[in-house]
Amino acid sequence: MTENKQAGAIIAQVYPDTLARRLGLEPGDRITRLNGRKIRDLIEFQWEWAGEQVELEVLKAGGQNLLLQVEKEYDEGFGALFEEPVFDGLRLCANRCLFCFVDQMAPHCRKSLYIKDDDYRLSFLQGSFVTLTNLTEADIRRIIREKLSPLYVSVHSTDPEVRGRLLGRKGRDRLPEILRRLDQAGIEFHCQVVLCPGINDGPVLEKTFQDLLALRGALTLAVVPVGLTRFRTGLPKLPQVDNVQARQIIRWLSEKQEEAIKVKDSRFIWLSDEFYVLADSEVPDAESYEGYPQLENGVGLVRCLLEEAEFYELPQSLIQPKALTLAGGTSAMRALAPLWRRLEQIERLKLTYLPLVNQFFGPRVNVSGLLTGQCLLKDLGEALVQGKVGAGERIFLPEIMIRDKGDAFLDGLTVKEVEERLGLTLAFLPAQGDRLLEKLLTD
Repeated sequence: MTENKQAGAIIAQVYPDTLARRLGLEPGDRITRLNGRKIRDLIEFQWEWAGEQVELEVLKAGGQNLLLQVEKEYDEGFGALFEEPVFDGLRLCANRCLFCFVDQMAPHCRKSLYIKDDDYRLSFLQGSFVTLTNLTEADIRRIIREKLSPLYVSVHSTDPEVRGRLLGRKGRDRLPEILRRLDQAGIEFHCQVVLCPGINDGPVLEKTFQDLLALRGALTLAVVPVGLTRFRTGLPKLPQVDNVQARQIIRWLSEKQEEAIKVKDSRFIWLSDEFYVLADSEVPDAESYEGYPQLENGVGLVRCLLEEAEFYELPQSLIQPKALTLAGGTSAMRALAPLWRRLEQIERLKLTYLPLVNQFFGPRVNVSGLLTGQCLLKDLGEALVQGKVGAGERIFLPEIMIRDKGDAFLDGLTVKEVEERLGLTLAFLPAQGDRLLEKLLTD
């Protein structure tokens, strides 16, 4: 259920001019108790810290035990960052979801990519989607007692039999019961459905929509298409959403949003951007996303970027001629076509586009965030051979491709390694439209 980990809150960073610094705390120190209690997570830490007198038991990185009596202002912060937001071990997922991306991960990637977390505390603290299948009665009571709201729930289907199949579970699925109980207690939640054609679409999706629409606490519902990689060894075959299905669900969505407005005074349900790419359709306007409540789930990301770009005033002409080479996932390059058309109007600016096929996870994975260093080595290497780019040229890529403090790709290859092997310079663009344009035109 959890990763084995020594209990306690390990300090990763101490901020200057803070109480933690004045107490002499340092990275590596471990808080073992707060006010005499073992603290399980950041939520409990914040509850216990909210007072004018607190007692800290600390195990120093060097092995020394300290007991610190602290007097402070009621609302004075601690002033340190912990290594993890949960201190008693991460709750892991016990499901065997048909569509689990971790099960489709390539071998020999970073260890963190194989961790299946399903921890309701991270749902509250960080917006991680969880299935709620591992909740105990004590967990439910704690969520209600401490008002841990909103949560982010992977629903997938409100039909117990269908959901059990999707999650690879046997026995009765308790989600409808849990959601009703949370709803009655005033807990709110954002929901998502990973759409698997032939399983949870059609009437099943309609039921899921209607069931969630009836719950006051259900704030939003996002529908995202199942993602399939070439590493589905030993897993059931699943079809991917195609152009026809994407167009059908976009039409269905329009009807459901009108229905939701009458019930919730909100559109309530949205599709991720991939559906519009698959349907060769333009994404909806900014107003229809109602503030982008599920932006991190890829809902409205393209429209948000395009809208931000509108605030950046483009020059009619450049003083000096300039050539830019833009590369990214095939879906992003197509979806951002309106932005590229704006850039093409600038005199003395030459643009080259390089849609990158995902050679690592497979061509059906077309988002930029899952491109790897190996994808760049192959696709940009071919572009060099074909003369589409020149040696030493600068290539602009989405910064969502890089991880680990901005110096490594998903497959562990570093930016420097890829640059040296290709003889190219890689530059990374932010996901904010105005900042993206500024970097392109001023760097």
